[in-house]
Amino acid sequence: MRSALRQALIGTTLDKYDVLQRIGEGGMATVYRGRHAALGREVAIKVLHPHLSVSTRNRQRFAREARAIEHLRHPNILEIHDYSGETAEDCYIVTELVDGETLADLLARCRRVPSEVAATIGLSLADALAYAHDAGILHRDLKPENVMLRRDGVVKLMDFGIARFLDESQVTMTGALVGSPAYMSPEQAREEPLDGRSDLFALGTLLFHLVAGELPFGGSNPSVVLKNVIEGNRPALVEVVPSASATLADIVERLLSPAREDRYTTADELRGALMEALSEVGFVPAEPRWALARYVATPEAYEAELDAWLKPTLLERGKASAAQGDHLAALRSLNRLLSMDEGNADALALLEAFHGMPAPDTARARTIALAAATVLIVVFGALAAWRGGATPRSLAVGQPAASPPPSVDVVVPIDEGVARIEPPAADEAQPTDVVPATAATPPSPSASDLPVPRATSQAPDPDRAVLVSRPMPVASVVAPDAAPAPDARPACVALRSLDAPAEVWLDGVRLRSTRDPGCTQVPPGAHTFLLRGPMVAEKRVTLTLAPGEVRDHEQVALERLPARMRFPSDLRSSCVVLLDNATKGTIADLGGALTIEHPEHPHTIAVRCGDDVSVQSVRSLDYPDNLFAPGPRP
Repeated sequence: MRSALRQALIGTTLDKYDVLQRIGEGGMATVYRGRHAALGREVAIKVLHPHLSVSTRNRQRFAREARAIEHLRHPNILEIHDYSGETAEDCYIVTELVDGETLADLLARCRRVPSEVAATIGLSLADALAYAHDAGILHRDLKPENVMLRRDGVVKLMDFGIARFLDESQVTMTGALVGSPAYMSPEQAREEPLDGRSDLFALGTLLFHLVAGELPFGGSNPSVVLKNVIEGNRPALVEVVPSASATLADIVERLLSPAREDRYTTADELRGALMEALSEVGFVPAEPRWALARYVATPEAYEAELDAWLKPTLLERGKASAAQGDHLAALRSLNRLLSMDEGNADALALLEAFHGMPAPDTARARTIALAAATVLIVVFGALAAWRGGATPRSLAVGQPAASPPPSVDVVVPIDEGVARIEPPAADEAQPTDVVPATAATPPSPSASDLPVPRATSQAPDPDRAVLVSRPMPVASVVAPDAAPAPDARPACVALRSLDAPAEVWLDGVRLRSTRDPGCTQVPPGAHTFLLRGPMVAEKRVTLTLAPGEVRDHEQVALERLPARMRFPSDLRSSCVVLLDNATKGTIADLGGALTIEHPEHPHTIAVRCGDDVSVQSVRSLDYPDNLFAPGPRP
């Protein structure tokens, strides 16, 4: 029956839209490709399933949501053009038609995506959520099927209105709320009041899914999945994908915290964290070679180029961190590098300097070196947590601990044919080659508190594992001398405008809004930025930025565009329109919309239909195409 209804719409006209073909379907609606009969513009028409639109109450809720979502105008949110109205036989929403694929399609094609690509997608989604949350709208059903990736690399978040409408009306399928259990937040699964942090949890699930190629929360049925979501039963991202960015993995861990107060507070805060994950390896999404459009077109070639670029970058970052005494940062970089290239001689040599072992020349020895690095990372993390939540970057060599660290038991497997790693004897002297801290340096956990394994000549026992639990110092590691590299530190820039908000783009990639706090890192040199938005005329600004330069308040004058007040189709075309008490003509004379030259000023718009007068007073009009919302006659 439902299939017959779907086919019946194809070739027909819904109001002023020709229905051309079916392009998708979900549990809530069927989506068709359509064309505006008069303008010839191709659109997507999302028709609510008939069994959901038979109720007057449901139609009213759907109408409220459609009106709210209609005013969400953001580059990363699917734009709504039209709505059928409550009394239409077929309840539908008309949106822009996106030439691309969903993230679900992308995952089916690529299985999983690199950390840097996932973080770049996450940036756009964080921007979209920040904008929607500021407008008081929660998505509530963020998942790969509801995110489109256009061929030019633009990310589009879809299905705000229908998802919220169904969630509020408690529509059920098999006794449960309609939704995606694997993407629900714990509080959503418990049917508690929601806020923006629920959407951030879903975004964390999406990032995990993109990088790992699998969902964090599994289960044989939806009930088991929801139980695991509520209890936080899942693997860590780096356990599933050791080559994942450690910083991105930290972000995902925080997003997936069962307690919402442990997550990021806002989507803007999350965006800053994602930018840090990218900038720490020098990845700038605005660079043409890292544009999402390139990944969409040729993912294998993109990944090969990214892999070749990351390996030397991670090695140099590991050397620099070691030279600065930040051993945890060094180990995180080297761990990721060795996960990508287990035979990397330079990384292994640097690890050997950490552990004081002779150069290994077998695959088993490389495995032991990698395991030892992992041990130290675990120990550093345990010490950081024990010290009261200090971040890994606060650890520095040579700074004395305030008190002895606790014993941390770490099991290191012993492989046959490799010297056993054991703790030193109790009476053995401890190494002392640690740089002393200056008096001005505040005390913090020291790398000298960490256990260092040593080789022993005792015969190996493959059935045993050695327990390392005594704190010992780690020797300072200094990177070998190298020729000074050109200064390639990224600059940080933010364009501002007092005239109206606008989006700042560079090489086809959205960087930020002129109203966003902070600044965006870009490579040094000359760049031409494009500022555009629904309220302003496009403008290009060229800036030359020095390495490390910060220009976070670069003021730009923008030209405000006229706004349009569109009138609902249920108003008679003969009704007369008045702007600030001046008659402008009938709705028919105006073509159904009133142009307002100075939308930044307060205005009063009135519509007189015979003896009936409806009035709308506005302080300013935010977008070129506004809907007339009639109020009572003053």
